[in-house]
Amino acid sequence: MQLHRAREQFEAAGAPLVLIGQLTPRHAAHFRSRQRIELPVLADERRASYKAAGAKVATFSELLGPKVVAKGLLTGARTGARQGKTLGHPAQLGGAIVIAPGNDVVWSHMARDASDNASPEEILAAIRGLG
Repeated sequence: MQLHRAREQFEAAGAPLVLIGQLTPRHAAHFRSRQRIELPVLADERRASYKAAGAKVATFSELLGPKVVAKGLLTGARTGARQGKTLGHPAQLGGAIVIAPGNDVVWSHMARDASDNASPEEILAAIRGLG
């Protein structure tokens, strides 16, 4: 399941989703519209949030190694998702963070390579484990 499609499950768990992209506010609005995402997308062109979270900049093999390419092809075939134009630093990896009231980071998953993304189910399990 793609993250934005699990929005209602996150809201039911009391955890609204927010995406942060390494782009301008104009690019964020375009991304939301083009991808039909009904989530807030914050713009962090300088990648300050990525650095604060400890997200790494990938090496060549972490971006285009055989495992990464194979997973990308399988995911694309299964979901119909396609890689669009890359904005910002092309090797910047992301992650997922659960922030509790009081701004406490209670769970995180930082990507080890371009194929390493936490699933919505993993993130929801972390959220549900807080209660």
